[in-house]
Formats: sequence, C-alpha cells, structure tokens
Amino acid sequence: NSLSKFGKFIETIEEHRDILISSAEDQFVKPLDNFRKENIGAAKEEKKNFDKQTAKFCQSQERYLNMKASKTNESALQEADTQVEFEKKAFYTASMKYVLKLQEVQEKKKFEFVEILLSYMLGWLTFYHQGYVDLEDFRSYDNDLRLLLQKTRENFECTRDEAQSLMGRMLNENKALKPSDQSGTLKGFTRQGYLYLMEKKTLGTTSWTKYYCQYKKDSKEFFMILYNQLGGKLNEPEKYTLEKCVRRASDSIEKRFCFDVTLKDKSGPLTFQALSEDDRRLWLDAMDGKEPTYTMHKIKTEDSNLDDVGFNFIKRSLAAIESRGLQEQGLYRVVGVNSKVNNLIKIALDPKKTEKINFEDPSVWETKTITSAVKTYLRSLPEPLMTFQLHENFIKAAKQESKTLRILDVHKYVHQLPDANFRMLDMLIGHLKRVSEECELNKMTVANLGVCFGPSLMRPEEESMAAIMDIKFCNIVVEILINNYEQIFKSPPDGTDVSESRVIPNTNQPVNKTPVPNNSEPPAKGAPNSGRNVNHSANQPQRLYGNVAPVMPNSSGAVRVKPRPVQIFNSSTGGFDIHSSTSSSTESLNSAKSNLSPRAVSGSTVPSVADVAALRRGSNTKEPPMYTNVNQLASRYNLNLSGNDAPAFGSVKKRSSNDYSGQSSMSTSMQGSLTGSVSSLSSSKPPRRTVRTKYRCVGDNETELSFEANQLIHNVRPSREPGWLEGTLDGKTGIIPENYVEYIDNLDTNH
Repeated sequence: NSLSKFGKFIETIEEHRDILISSAEDQFVKPLDNFRKENIGAAKEEKKNFDKQTAKFCQSQERYLNMKASKTNESALQEADTQVEFEKKAFYTASMKYVLKLQEVQEKKKFEFVEILLSYMLGWLTFYHQGYVDLEDFRSYDNDLRLLLQKTRENFECTRDEAQSLMGRMLNENKALKPSDQSGTLKGFTRQGYLYLMEKKTLGTTSWTKYYCQYKKDSKEFFMILYNQLGGKLNEPEKYTLEKCVRRASDSIEKRFCFDVTLKDKSGPLTFQALSEDDRRLWLDAMDGKEPTYTMHKIKTEDSNLDDVGFNFIKRSLAAIESRGLQEQGLYRVVGVNSKVNNLIKIALDPKKTEKINFEDPSVWETKTITSAVKTYLRSLPEPLMTFQLHENFIKAAKQESKTLRILDVHKYVHQLPDANFRMLDMLIGHLKRVSEECELNKMTVANLGVCFGPSLMRPEEESMAAIMDIKFCNIVVEILINNYEQIFKSPPDGTDVSESRVIPNTNQPVNKTPVPNNSEPPAKGAPNSGRNVNHSANQPQRLYGNVAPVMPNSSGAVRVKPRPVQIFNSSTGGFDIHSSTSSSTESLNSAKSNLSPRAVSGSTVPSVADVAALRRGSNTKEPPMYTNVNQLASRYNLNLSGNDAPAFGSVKKRSSNDYSGQSSMSTSMQGSLTGSVSSLSSSKPPRRTVRTKYRCVGDNETELSFEANQLIHNVRPSREPGWLEGTLDGKTGIIPENYVEYIDNLDTNH
C-alpha cells in the first residue's frame, strides 16, 4: 500500500526528476546501502559463525564419542567431557544469536526500509513546489503511517527485549543445553535425536554413521534419517517396526553408550551409539529396553564329574583336612596358589595318577591348596551339586518367612537330588558341620562357610541381576544344611499330610525314679514344665516338625535311651519333684502308651510326661483319648506346630518376639511388660510366692534377672510368657525361667 501511494506522487512530479536524482544519493541510495551492510551483512556474518560453530561442535563430539574407555585414563575422559560441554555451549550460543539476528532483520525490513522511502518522498515534496497540493493530501496518510510505524517500532523493541531475556535464561539453565527435539515431545514422537549406527564394511572393518532417529512408542515405529550436514535437502526417512531393545554390555564393545535394536525387517540387531549415558538411558526407557543377559562362563574340565574318581578325590581331601587342618584359622577362606591348585586337580582327576597323591605330607600339599582344590572342583562341575533344576526351589525355600518352613522345604528338595549328588553333598556338609564345631579356633562359623560354599554348590544356568541378588539366599541354604545336618541327611523328609500322619509305637521302657545329682546341668530356660520340657540328647538338640517326631540315629538303628530329669507336680508342697526317666523324648512323643494314665503303666513308680501334664491341668484319673495324629498329641502337650518355629528340645534359653502375647518387641520397657502381665491376671490375683534358685543364670537382657544358685526370689507370680515367672531379687523386678527355681512355701496353688 505504501509503495502504491508513493508511486502516484512520483508520477505527478516527473519533471523534477533531475533534482530528485541529485538529492537521491544522500537521502535514498546510501541509507539502503547502510541497511544492507548493517543488517543483512550482519545476518550473513552470524550465519558464517553458526556454520563454523556447528562444524566445530560436530567434530568435537565425534572425537569425544570415539574415545575408548579402556585405553584412556580418567583425567583425559574428564577433560574431554569438559571440552565437549564447552563446545556444546558455544554452539547453542551461536545458533541463538543467528536466529535472533534473522528475526531482527525481518522486523527491521518492515519499518527501516519504509522510513528510507518516506525520507526520500519528503525530500522530493520539499524540492518540488508543484507537489504542494499533493503534499497536503498526503498529510493524513502521513500521520496514519507515522502512528503505524511508531507502534511497529515499539512492538519490535518490546519483542527484542523479551527475546534477549529468553536467550539469557536458556543459556543459564542446564535444560537449555539439550536440544528441544531430544525431549521427544514434538510431532507425536516419544523420543527423537541423533544416534550413530555401526555399519560393517569389507575386510571386517566397521564405521559409525550419524542418523536422526525418531520413535513412536504406541505403534513401535522407528524412523531413521541419514544425517547430511552439507546438503540442505532432507533425506527420506526409513521406517521400521521395533521388536526389542537391549543395552549393550560394556565388555562386549569398545564404544561407550551403545545399545542393540532388533527390527522386524532386519536380519540381525542394529547397534546404535547414543550421545551420552543419559541419552542412552532415555532411549532405553522409551523403547522399553532390557538389560543384557550374561552367560555363565563354565570351566571346561573334562574330568570334573561325579564319578568314582571325583568321589575318591573329595573323600581323601576332606579326610586330610580333618586330620591336620580342622583348627587352622581361615579354613576355606585362605586360598591357595592357583597353579598348585590346578596341578592338584589335574593329578587327582587322572585315574592313573590319583593314587600317587600323598595328602599326609603338608610340605607337598598345603591345607589351603587342598581346600581351594575342593571348591574349584565343585565350581567346575558341568552342573552344580544342587542342580540347575532345583536351584529356584532352593532359593524359594530360603526366602520363606518361617524358619521351620525353610528347613522343611530344604529337607524335601535335598532328597530330590540325584543319588550321586546327594551322597557327595552328604559327605561335604558333614565335613562342614565338623569344621563349624571348631569355629572358636578356625574362625569359620556357619555363616562364613555359607559364604564360601554358597556359590560353589548353587549357581543359576544364566547369570543375571536377579541371580546376583539371590547369592545371599544360596549362602542361607548352605547354612541351613550345616545347622540341620542330622535332620536333613539322616531322616526322610516329611511328605505326607498332617491328618494322615502315623505315630510310631513306643517300645516298652522302664521308668526309674532317680534324684538329680547336684552337679547336673541346668535345664533349658524358658521351656514350660510340661510334656515338652524333655531332652532328646545331651549333645544334639532336635526340633519337632509337622507330623514327624525327630529320631536320633545310632549304630544299631534303635533309639538311644538316656536318663533325663522329669519334674512332677506335688500338690502337697505346691512345687515339683525332680525324677529321672529313661524313656527318650522321641518315645514320649511318638508312643501311644505315654498317653495312658498312671494305672495303665505297670511297674512304674513315676508317672509319664503326659500324666504330669494331666496333673498340671488338674485332671483326674480319666482314661485319655487315643490320638490319631500329631496335632492332637501336640495340643495335649501344649506344643505349637502350626506356624512358627517349634521350640528346640534341650536347647539353650531363647525367647522370640512371638513369645510375647500382647507385646510388640523385646524393646518394650520392663514396666509395660509387668503391667501387661498383672493386668491380664488381675481378675484372679494370684498370691505372691517365694522360690529358691537351683542353678546359676545370667540374663540375656535387662528384663531378665541374673542370679546364683540357692538364692531366694520374692513376690513370684506367673508371667504372660509360657515357662517364665516374674519376681523380685535385691530390689530389682524381672522375669526368671520357671524350671530354674523351686517353690519353698507350702501354698497349694498351681503356677
């Protein structure tokens, strides 16, 4: 519109062209030339600077990505990181300036060019008097045009200030250093950006080609556009459908930040290199990338099999260790020289040379060499001793919340092993049991042995992050095997339903009444004075699980009988008399005859354990019912066989959090414990009694009283915890094990 209006004025004053041309040099030509030099020329300079910074940044980035982590030290990598970040910032600054200059030139064209023409027209009207009338007509248009120009200039200045402020904020923020397209929010793509594709060339060489890649997660469409910096024309994108994406293991390729993409129309996976670790992580997140699966590198040892030679080698090795190294500190933890270990295995597994090995001479074969050879042999088996098939079962068993269930499941799965594996495991665990018994000297506790042999006896078919996290459960399985060796390997697992369980009939055993010697060992603290307060053996504590009573094996196959103290309630004294019974705890639990009344046992001067329990419940001489399963029998003895661990017979005093009915943990204060106990018994208000201690006792925590033998404890009353009493000694109130004391008053009251 402005040009048309100005043209009309020019046409009316054509005769004064000479004057117009003479003045046009200063008023028209030079301003246009200055506009070209100052604005368009500046835009060209910004374009050159942008191209220069682009090439410089791309070269720096390629050098950075071509650095090999294995051949470059950490300081060089850090310096390269700093350099590439500096070049990146310079590139972004140049690009922002170039864009700003282009926008500035486009806006200036709207007013500066028009201002030059207007100046020329004003000069033209001034010098041409004949245009006076036209000039008067031009005034209104001139005023409107000036207002428009003023508004345009103001808009430009306001926009320019905002643009410069935005550029400053973007340069100062870290987010500005990431291209906007990398966010993947444009044009409906989940992720897009530059990637380098590894392409195999002739003669086995490889090259890395830069592509601009785009990915849509909903449709799994993957687009690849070949990057060409020189040409302005974009190449046509290649479209594929994604099948899977896997992170490339760092030890499988020299380049960093790599990942493999499998496409439907491609025969093999494509290896891409991202621009950084964060960039690779974002690509993997967008493509639902997975971690690589590591294949176990199995030791190829032709003779590492469970054959007679292997059994003979392990048997002789374990015998040599037990004969001279059972008490050596760090046994199985101190490793031998690798060359000696390999030499020993090579000779031992050679049928022609194995008999020539002299394990008796420590100067020839050190103990640490033999122990390392045992572990190496077990690790180099084609299949671990506890088999790939049962590996997950053992792991699940170790993850059980209940200790009882863990032992039962491990017991069951051990007996599912092949015969050779079971025999080898039996021999090894028995040896480790004997090693752990010398832990005071060799410092090899059951936990330490579990750490040493967990990965040797158990390993998954394929190594993964989940398998690495399960290593600790492999150690727990080995600990369970060692701690429960007799039960797991010397008795069959419990595989039948509890309701269908069989109670093994007891053999007739005489019961003798014998006073307990003064120097006898104190009973287990915390065990109630009922039918379950019995001992299997002086040496081996046993547990009762489900429907199988523990059986103590011996050389003859019969149950070994040992005298044990039995406490019998005496209603006349209000206390318990200690007698001796020769029937074993296995018999008392499994025998149907032990459930009979005293009249049914002929020739016995002392009631059975079941009769003692009946007397304590205040029963008369009724005939007890015949029990069809162990749960009913256990309920008669107040045994808990349902969920939590059953208490170990003959074990040392132990109280778990489950023993506190109504309390949350051992950290509860003594006052809360006593208050709960008194409140639960407030209705009956039992009398306070006095007891005498029979044995010395050291409390495990501040809630338990410590005392010596033959001390008097006053204000004794029942506790909420089974098998425990509450009393006061030397002004301190606490709990005491019931079977460590005896009542000395004559109050006829059950406690």
